Amino acid sequence: MNTCKGICLGLELKKFNGKTRYENNQKHCTQCNVFIDCSEVRCPCCRCVLRVTPRAGKYRKLFQERKDELRY
Repeated sequence: MNTCKGICLGLELKKFNGKTRYENNQKHCTQCNVFIDCSEVRCPCCRCVLRVTPRAGKYRKLFQERKDELRY
């Protein structure tokens, strides 16, 4: 079982205005409940897999629409 060891508290990032956190390449750790900026797939604190897309709701739709705009 993964548990937060408190390492991530120093890595936590603030929100940027105008874009979602995922558009700013921030990743979310569901175990520690923080957004961090790292190139790894796993959280450096608890080793859980980091989320790179919103789960549901209006932010997921917004993320998909903006992602599709960049393709064209």
